[in-house]
This record gives sequence, C-alpha cells and structure tokens, in this order.
Amino acid sequence: MKKLVSSIVLAGLLTVPAMAANKAENLMVILTSNDSVTQLMAGVLALQSKKQGANVEMLLCGKAADLVVKGSEEVKLKPKGVSPQMLIKKLIGTGSKVGVCPPYLPNASKTKTDLIDGVNVVKPPRIASSILDMNTKILSY
Repeated sequence: MKKLVSSIVLAGLLTVPAMAANKAENLMVILTSNDSVTQLMAGVLALQSKKQGANVEMLLCGKAADLVVKGSEEVKLKPKGVSPQMLIKKLIGTGSKVGVCPPYLPNASKTKTDLIDGVNVVKPPRIASSILDMNTKILSY
C-alpha cells in the first residue's frame, strides 16, 4: 500500500510539469476590430495571459490602431469603467510589445510621433517568425 501511494504521488509530481509545459509560452493578439467591447476583451485576455506567465505581444491594424494614437477618443466601458486604451497602456507597462502594422501610419496620415509611448511600427519578418513559432498562440479580433 505504501509503495502504491508513493507511486501515485511520484506520478502526480511528474504530471504537473508536463501539463504546465503544454501551455503556450507566447501570445500574439492581432486586433483589427473597431468595436470597443471587442477591443476591451482583447486587452483583458492579453493582460490575464501576461499574469499567467505568457510573453504577450499585441499587433494593431486598421481602425484598431487608432487606439494607440495620442489623444484618441476613449470609450470607458462597463462594468469597471475602463477603456481599451487604458488596458493597452497597462499592457505596455508590463513590458509587453505593442505595435501597429506598417501600412497604418501612411494611410492614416500619421507618423510615429503620433503614437503613444511604447508603441512601435512592427517589422513583418519578425512578426511572421513569431506567428510561426510553435510556442505561440494567436488570438485575432
């Protein structure tokens, strides 16, 4: 009986790290939606993933990239009264990468100086490499 209990405990100890190893190390959030509720949820899940140990990167394209333009209109949503911009700034504060698609700036008549601090223009080869990485999960909104 003692041997059986020891075997079960040992099996459990070996299983926990294996289960943890099944989690993706990286999360790429691609946000294109102009819907503020969708934008907020993308931020919520990005922050929760960061809290659980993932390396998080957010790529904003199209109208969603307007979120990271200085002085952009903020819509504070229920139930907590936070805006998607507030969550993106919090994500940047965690050291996560946030960037806009290269075509965004010239097509929105903006320059890099129009972006909030901590936001960059992404390099497509690096983003493609991240997307193809087996340890990356992709959320696209």
